[in-house]
Amino acid sequence: MPSVVEVVIQMARKLQGDVAALGRLRGAGTPKTFPQFREIRNKHHEISGLIFSIQERLEGAKQHLPPNFAQWVLRQKLTSLAIFTDISHQFIGNPPIALTSSLGAFDLLVSERQSFQEALQYFDTLLFEAGIDDKMADELDATRCKIEEILQMIEKLLVSSPKILEEF
Repeated sequence: MPSVVEVVIQMARKLQGDVAALGRLRGAGTPKTFPQFREIRNKHHEISGLIFSIQERLEGAKQHLPPNFAQWVLRQKLTSLAIFTDISHQFIGNPPIALTSSLGAFDLLVSERQSFQEALQYFDTLLFEAGIDDKMADELDATRCKIEEILQMIEKLLVSSPKILEEF
């Protein structure tokens, strides 16, 4: 049976690979359809879940890991959020018709707005905890601005998207 330290190290390797794969998706260009975007969003959520699992196990393994390991994990979370924000900014900035005119678009946009509002709320806390240098802080400040722009774009799309039918 593997020790907690071995499990954390294996999870960290997977995390590093997953974040790199998400970065490659950003490099592949803007998703063309909402299902493609949803797949990318799901990968981002999987990374967030993996990070949460690693953080849960850190206390029991801390003395056997590098001293900056917890900060490294937070930096991976910030990197993942930055990559996903870039992809989202491109996608929502030039959305397919399914995201603007389909019957379920309103629900999707409300969900995305909620998700990005939550990201904005924990973003500053993560920056502080991660002990970021000035160069990375500038990059992450750009991410924060993009999140705010995404929220503005979603608000505009919500105005024109078909509302939910509440009564027949």
